[in-house]
Amino acid sequence: MMTTYVSMEEIRKVCRNLDYSAALVFNATPDMVRRACEDAKAFQYAAVPVFPSYIKMVAEELEGTGIAPQCVVGFPSGSETTFVKTKIAEQGLRDGAKEFDMVIHVGRLLAKDYKYVTEDVRAVAEIAHAAGITVKGIIETGFLTDDDKLAAVECLAEAGADFVKTCTGFAEGKGTAHDIALLKKAAAGRLKVKASGGITCVEDGLALMAAGADRLAGRNPITAQLRAMGLASL
Repeated sequence: MMTTYVSMEEIRKVCRNLDYSAALVFNATPDMVRRACEDAKAFQYAAVPVFPSYIKMVAEELEGTGIAPQCVVGFPSGSETTFVKTKIAEQGLRDGAKEFDMVIHVGRLLAKDYKYVTEDVRAVAEIAHAAGITVKGIIETGFLTDDDKLAAVECLAEAGADFVKTCTGFAEGKGTAHDIALLKKAAAGRLKVKASGGITCVEDGLALMAAGADRLAGRNPITAQLRAMGLASL
């Protein structure tokens, strides 16, 4: 955890753009999900992403707060069929999801089957947009060359996604300033950029936002840092 000075304005900037993924772990219990929601309310994080089975709980916990219950789709591998991904999205909407984070089919991208990748994302994006919510496409930058990352941006833009997101945090790679700048330039205003993977403190978030990230993902270390600063809430 870094200890450099950050202002309250900088802390608020990171927190209001942070998807708080403390409960997006394989061993998440209902109590862990509720604690993540309490932390999010205390520090005014942007969203609480969880596995689909917890979306209804999160929607209830966050009702009226303006914090988005975020449903992950095809997480973490992205290799489910498009049919399965669309059913997860449809159920997520019924349970109260206000955002989707969807893992693309990375293997198909690496095989240069861009039509498959695009149509897979488009199927979920259409469901999301019909309900007036956003979808982020997770591309797992740790497996990709820069050319692959550029191709992924084109697939997501064509499919109608709202964001390109670097990583799930469950595989190789993490959010880097190089990748954020690359994705931001390639997106050229068609997509926003979400930095995810390895963001453990406010300073990490500020650096990636300076590189062009519009949203961030982080887990418990950021909340621990804020509490170590003497903050109980924002």
